[in-house]
Amino acid sequence: MKIREWVVFFIFGLLAINSHATDRLYQIELVVFLQEAPNTEVFEQSESLIEWPRKVYERLSYQQVSHELMSLQGSYAALSRQQDYQTLLHLAWMQTVEANSMGSAVQISNVAGTINGFFRLQRGNLINMIVDIEYSPDQYQGGVVYRLNEKRRFKLNETHYLDHPKFGILARVSPIN
Repeated sequence: MKIREWVVFFIFGLLAINSHATDRLYQIELVVFLQEAPNTEVFEQSESLIEWPRKVYERLSYQQVSHELMSLQGSYAALSRQQDYQTLLHLAWMQTVEANSMGSAVQISNVAGTINGFFRLQRGNLINMIVDIEYSPDQYQGGVVYRLNEKRRFKLNETHYLDHPKFGILARVSPIN
């Protein structure tokens, strides 16, 4: 191979490595739970107000994380034992997010149909989680719908609590090397 061909090959190799270096794989874990704390807020939302992105992917289209590898197992168990809380979901998946971009929106729902919405990561100089999830206990009777809609900057490998008077979410995002 001539030097000139080698240099061209080397440059294309560096460009290929650099383009893949912008992708980062994350483990995303969520615990969704009801909370029975007294409050004085009045909730009048009776239909879904979720601001759905153009494309939303099913969580099962991503690699799922086994329960043994979930880091919020202790929190899930502690919430399950408390009288004032009822756990609804505990799930984790792996997802790639490119640098300086919005990750794919992943649908979050439970079998009972009382939880519905999406979770999304935004990666730039800082990392943000975007959550738009609703809890509707009487979904078939046209009852009240409770919405947790938040965009929050966060630190990796830390557990974050997203609060609503009727339900809450524990979220943890960790990079996978």
